[in-house]
Parts: sequence; C-alpha cells; structure tokens
Amino acid sequence: MLRSTVASRRPLFLRIAGLAAMLPALTLALLFATSGVAWAHAAYVSSTPAANAVLDKAPTSVTITFAENLNPSESNIVVYDSSMKQVSTGQAQVNTSNLKEMSVPMQGDDSDVYVVVWHNVSADDGDPDAGSFSFFIGDDKAPATPSTETASSSGTPVWVTVLVGVLGLVVGGAGTAFVVRRNPAAK
Repeated sequence: MLRSTVASRRPLFLRIAGLAAMLPALTLALLFATSGVAWAHAAYVSSTPAANAVLDKAPTSVTITFAENLNPSESNIVVYDSSMKQVSTGQAQVNTSNLKEMSVPMQGDDSDVYVVVWHNVSADDGDPDAGSFSFFIGDDKAPATPSTETASSSGTPVWVTVLVGVLGLVVGGAGTAFVVRRNPAAK
C-alpha cells in the first residue's frame, strides 16, 4: 500500500524538484537580462569646459554631456567660485535636440577655480546621478594632480531585491518539500 501512495506522489514530486532545479537558473537569467537597466545612470561623459581644464578666462556657460537622456525637470547644474559663491545664472537647460546635453549660463568673477556641481535623473530609467568637477583660470592655477570627483547613486532597485528574495523563498520551500516527501520518516 505504501508503494502505491509513493508512486502516485512521484509525478508531483518530480515537478516540484524540476521547478526547484530551474529557479536558480531563471533567477540568474533575469538578473543578467536586467542588469544593464538596473545599474544604468545618466553618468557624466564630457563637458565644456572639460574637467580640470585650465582656461585663460572664465567661460560664459558650462555644458555637460551625459550617458543617457535627461529628465529636464529633475536635472540641474550649479557653478560656484573659489569662495563657494554661486556664479551660475538661472536653471540649467536640457538641449531639446540632444537630451543627453545640459547647459547653464554663468557669470565668471576673478576666481581662479570654479566648481561645477550637477545632478540629474535619467529619462530612460528614472535613476538619479550626481557629481562635480573643477576647472581653473590662469596657467599657474592648475593642481599638480588633477582629479575629477563624481558621486553617483548605486545599488540594486528595490523590485530586483524583492524578486530575488521571493525566488529564494520559493526555492527553499521547494527544497524542503523535496526532502520531506523523499523521506517519509522525517514527517
């Protein structure tokens, strides 16, 4: 009698075991398929003036090109002089013919260094990003070791974390069911 009961459960058992074996592979495939979207940002690509550029005089505007299209209402550039006084005039504007490009006018003063601070939100995936860089006025004002500081938000979107957690629970539950059904003495 016990054999017929086990035999009648075997197809369900095999289906659960097969599902449990496939879930890790499906989870990895989903993570790889969405990884480009999950960690993409409208990161800094280039600017005019360039990061750490040494210029003869202060420019009248700063333009930055980003890796993705920008959401104009949630993106901005602010330029500061060496005393951290804002010298950009007005809100930055996203170029309507190239949504990856944003500019802000500025009124230079006698400062020898300017700091450009930017933040944006990607129109492609809604991810925020932020960073900063400097440029210099006068030949003797450039630092000996130029650097570009950028800070960006990073991490996995909440939905990916939740999905992986749920899939982990399903795999764990299927594995438990596999062990319990395989060993009737464990009941």
